[in-house]
This record gives sequence, structure tokens and C-alpha cells, in this order.
Amino acid sequence: MEPMAEKLGVGDNMIPVLIVGAGPYGLSLANYMSELGLDFKIIGKPMELWRNHTFTDASLRSEMATSEIAHPHRTYSIQNFRAKNGLPIGISSERIGVKEYRQYVEWVLAQVPYDIQPEYLANLSKKKSYFQAELESGAVLEAKQVVIATGVAHHLNVPTEFSEASDVIHSYYTQEIEALQGKRVLVVGAGQSAAEAMEVCRKNDNQVHWYARKEPRFYSEPLDLPKWIFNLVVKSAGLFRRLPHRLVQYLFSIFSATTMTPDHKIKLADVDRFSSLPDLNNYDHVISATGYNYTLNHMSFLAEDLRNSLEMRAAMPRIDKNFMSSMRDLYFIGPSTEMFFGPPMKFMIGSQYVAPRLSKLLAR
Repeated sequence: MEPMAEKLGVGDNMIPVLIVGAGPYGLSLANYMSELGLDFKIIGKPMELWRNHTFTDASLRSEMATSEIAHPHRTYSIQNFRAKNGLPIGISSERIGVKEYRQYVEWVLAQVPYDIQPEYLANLSKKKSYFQAELESGAVLEAKQVVIATGVAHHLNVPTEFSEASDVIHSYYTQEIEALQGKRVLVVGAGQSAAEAMEVCRKNDNQVHWYARKEPRFYSEPLDLPKWIFNLVVKSAGLFRRLPHRLVQYLFSIFSATTMTPDHKIKLADVDRFSSLPDLNNYDHVISATGYNYTLNHMSFLAEDLRNSLEMRAAMPRIDKNFMSSMRDLYFIGPSTEMFFGPPMKFMIGSQYVAPRLSKLLAR
């Protein structure tokens, strides 16, 4: 295969493909590109969400088979990890605890055959025929093609109605929540993050109240759908983008409904729940388990003139079937592309759709 740098006509210091983000989407793409012998560079804090922003005593919501870092030969399957570490193999439909998943992540990161530069992107700008990436350290990289594979950290949704609270913590900051002890805490939300936050806070002798406008839905899957429909949905990324926009909006009204696992129905039965906002002055902390709001403006690491030049669909850059934005050679993958490729992009399993397709496109 002809070297990518030679095909693109780039110099020795020009990176053919820069992957921004080292979560499951960035790593999965890197794995596929590495297997194809393609030149690339990946930057970001590896698997930061799972290493630092999940509750330690919780379990992943997704099943084992849909929680793996994708690789063309399934080299990094969780069952391989267990086999090589003398652990029971288990079954693919099993859910895995966060503690074990962190061990799995470290095992994967110790094996990948490429370097990950553990830095955030500070600014990405478009030059005449290439992109210039300034890292937080001040280092400057030049790349012919860029794949934005950043995750949820830039898109935390905290409603303005909590602005009067003395201290608001988004549920993303799990370590801060786990450190609370003996406090008056109001947890907001009706999804799994809210349930786990309440469980953690109660274990640590906090006085916990709950604010959720609607009755919570207790269901085993992340989406309130029968198992067979859920399995169909997570495999439907290629079909989803072909649907009429109005139908997509309708499906989102169904798919976006958050749920809690049934075990929390008993655990939370004695927690005082409000359906209207209580007096925030009664609480030391408000935990906002209110999800994420994906908008381009939240991606402040993209230069303003670059953002302004992108064609939009709602609040995000429009991308085509090949994940490319209206700006040639700038790609977006991961949770922020949910409106184009559907609910699979919310989950790690979406990377198993994206990585093989985009790596082949980048190899052309």
C-alpha cells in the first residue's frame, strides 16, 4: 500500500491524519488504521471518562460485547482480557463492573502499538491546505486531515434554573460527588447517573433529596425499548441517516428517554422526590445529572472562523455518510454525531460501525 503521506503530498513534518480524542471512538479508529499500516497521530487523555468520571462501585450500563474497544481482529475483547489474566470468561451479555473495566482499559493501553500523546487540543484552525493544531502545552502540529473524536466532556448540560444554588456539580464529576460526606444534597435527573449519584451520596451519610419532573422509568437497557428492538437500533447507524428529518426527530423523542436499572426501584424507594424545584437554599450541593447538550459552540477548541465556516444541522456540523463535514478533510465521529447516525453513537458499540468504515476511507 502506498504510504499515506506520499499520497497526500505532505512533508516530513505534516501529519497525514490527526485523531483528536482518545476515547473508544478515537482508539478504535487508531486500531483499524494501525492494522492497515496507515500513518496517523492520536492526542487526548486515554479513556478519561471511564478512568476518572464513572462511579467506582457501579457497573457499565452496556453489555460486555458492546463495551469493547474495537479492533479488526477483536484483539482487545474483554473475554481475551479475562482469559489472559486468569479470570472467568463470562458471557457476552454480561455487564462488567467499573473497577474491572478500568483494569481492562489499562490492559488495552499497555498493548496498543502506537503512541498516544496525552494532551488536550487547545485550538484547531484551517490554513490554506492543511490544519494547524495547537496543544495545551503550546506545541503546534500540522495535519492534512483531522478526525474530531472528542466525547461528552465539552457538552455538560446544567439547566439555568440551578444558578441560585450554592454549589452545582454535574454528574460527570464523579470524584467530587464521591468525596461528599455529611452534606445536604439535591440530586436532579431521572437517569442512571442520578440513581448512581444518590446511591453514592447515601452511602457517604449525606442527606439526599431527589428532583425529577417525571416519574423515572426502570428498565434494564439504556433505552426504554424491548431487548430485540434495542439490539436492532444499535446496529442501525447506516440506515438511520437515510430517514426523513421529521421521522428522525420523532424517533429521538422515543430514544432519548432515560432509564434507571430496575434494582434502583427498591434502593430509591424511600428517597424524598420532588416533581417541582424545591428551595435550593436548603442544600449544600446540587448534583445535576442532566445529561449532555451537543452543540458546536461547546467545542471551543475549534477556532471561531473554522466553526463559522461549517454548514450546520441544528446545533452541530452537518456530516455526510463518510463522517466528513462541509469542510474537506475535517471529520466528526462519536456521541456528537447521534443526530446523523442515530442512538448507536451514544454508546461504545457505535465505534464498531465507524472505525472500519472511516479507516478504509482515510486509506484511499
